[in-house]
Amino acid sequence: MLGEKPKNLTQSIALILLPEFTMMPVTSVIEPLRLANRMSDKPLYKWTLHSIDGQPVAASSGILTMANGDLETIPADAAVIVCGGLNMQHHTDKRLLSWLRKSSRRGVDIGAVCTGAHVLAEAGLLDGYRCTIHWENLPGFSESFPKANVFADLVEGDSNIYTCAGGTAALDMMVKLIG
Repeated sequence: MLGEKPKNLTQSIALILLPEFTMMPVTSVIEPLRLANRMSDKPLYKWTLHSIDGQPVAASSGILTMANGDLETIPADAAVIVCGGLNMQHHTDKRLLSWLRKSSRRGVDIGAVCTGAHVLAEAGLLDGYRCTIHWENLPGFSESFPKANVFADLVEGDSNIYTCAGGTAALDMMVKLIG
């Protein structure tokens, strides 16, 4: 499980960037990993950026971000973090939902930042699990996904599923998992 003692020295984390993702939570995931590597003087973590089709993805700020590859290039041993942002209802892709369900059945640790929880819920991965989402999305999320146990917290972890409310809450999630 992400946040537990790793089986391998270097833990792999794959960030899936969805169109209109919010940049702040993505950097709030990566920077604590980079700093943990620097402070330990060892490669404790490695990360890759992915899009559904391997093509660059535009953030909500308009910044175009290169991807290391598509969903199929995500390392088998990687924990996955879905990076949401604006208009997630328009960016939920059937290929991604299927891939997430298969990964969950394999026991992959799966997380979401910002509105990425919407995608996890759409895949059915939050049914019966504690989770959180950005406060602006709480009412609609609760109504759309009544089987998810959503809380107005910064970070929630339940089994192998991790969610955070977005923005700098991703920093809180990563510090908790690294600690």
